[in-house]
Amino acid sequence: MKDIKNIDNIKKIKYSRPTGRTKPTFNELKKYIDIFKHSHDIDKEYHQKIKGLPANKTAILFDELIENYYEILINAFKKLAKYNKKYTNELVSVYIEIWKISPKLKDKDYFSPYLYDLCEFLFYNKELGKLTFFYNLMIFSREIPFLTNNDREKTENYLRNEHLRNNEEDPFEEFRRADKNEIYDGFNIILFNQMYEKFFQILNFWKERADSLYSKDEMFFMGGLFVLDELIDLFYIKNEKKLSEIKGFQHADKNKNIYNPIFDDKIYSELTAYYDIALEYFKKALMYNQCNPRYFYEYARCLKNSGRSKDAELFFKKALDLN
Repeated sequence: MKDIKNIDNIKKIKYSRPTGRTKPTFNELKKYIDIFKHSHDIDKEYHQKIKGLPANKTAILFDELIENYYEILINAFKKLAKYNKKYTNELVSVYIEIWKISPKLKDKDYFSPYLYDLCEFLFYNKELGKLTFFYNLMIFSREIPFLTNNDREKTENYLRNEHLRNNEEDPFEEFRRADKNEIYDGFNIILFNQMYEKFFQILNFWKERADSLYSKDEMFFMGGLFVLDELIDLFYIKNEKKLSEIKGFQHADKNKNIYNPIFDDKIYSELTAYYDIALEYFKKALMYNQCNPRYFYEYARCLKNSGRSKDAELFFKKALDLN
């Protein structure tokens, strides 16, 4: 901003507020968004140039507003994309903007929640090409050597060293542990930076790859894998207690992912539906390509996890023969 000293100039922007039941028009909504962006830019530049805060620091108020702002955009584009798939690209662009403006965090919560949220939407909206790309990216992101929140001492050592590297005072020094070792074993900062940068290099090509790179068998396979390894796993996590309390559900072969149903329970019906969906996707992948051993293996694994071990044997054997 040319005149950041006059921070009150944001108050001078005039806009009409809809009254009563009148809904704002698109232009009015756009004006509100522009006002928000303008005020955020003023706040950011003010705190950097006058308050001397780092570039990734803004007022707490705007941190909260930014979070709500992106949440509103995501929900809006999800609704629009359900109506017309052309808005899916706009939805993806919001997620990308979130990743790019966020600070370079060494935490597993940086990529995964947003990637999962996007993949889940793409799956239910039957955007299999985009799902294939972003689910592969999600799998890749899990290989980045992030810190873990469970290891407090290592995390604190790393945070302290980052302050020292930037010639900054550690504002929480008195709460840190006494050990001041350099970057500890178990976190490779060089490997982290390499894979972090590669994540964004891959992300830059999402449109051309999602729209033209994948064959039908690959897209159906990744759809089935997403159900098997993500949706079903999340279902177990959410319903583990209920499943363990239901009379008639017993662990088989000491595997928590296998249940022997005796009663036709609602939870079991929902679980069965997930497995049926995954199996249908794997079947379609095999219909287009019967030369990929991974397709037969995952189909067999899905059968086994759903309690159909005998049926799975044939497909496990087929996978081994092809491999």
